Formats: sequence, C-alpha cells, structure tokens
Amino acid sequence: MAVSPKAQGKGIGLLLAESAIKWAKEKGASKIYLESNTKLKPAIKLYEKLGFKEIKGISSSYDRVDIQMMLALHS
Repeated sequence: MAVSPKAQGKGIGLLLAESAIKWAKEKGASKIYLESNTKLKPAIKLYEKLGFKEIKGISSSYDRVDIQMMLALHS
C-alpha cells in the first residue's frame, strides 16, 4: 500500500487500510498478513494503530522486507 507524497499526512493511508480490513472481513478472512520495512516508520505506526502485531519466522521473497505483521480479524 502506498500513498502519493502529495497526499501523505491527510489520513488517506488510514482510510485505505480500514477499507482493506473491512473488505477482508466481508470475504471471511481470519487474518491479514503484511510485509514492510522498518524504514517506513509512518506506515509501521499506522499498522500498529490498526492492531497489527509483528511476527517472526516467515520467509519472504523480497529483499527489502525486514518486518512482517499480522492482524487477527474478529467477526
């Protein structure tokens, strides 16, 4: 997920993330998994605000990934 630099800081990332979470719940998902990089501090802060928790032990095919997070969805 990315937001144009011109649109950053206006809550658009939060709206996008909330919409994605709502969509996943509607589709019956039990969890959401994401990969990111800790250099993206605003993104990591947003994910944590939404309830994502850091997880370990899953390999990634992306070289820049240094954090993986999961959100458990409750009905």
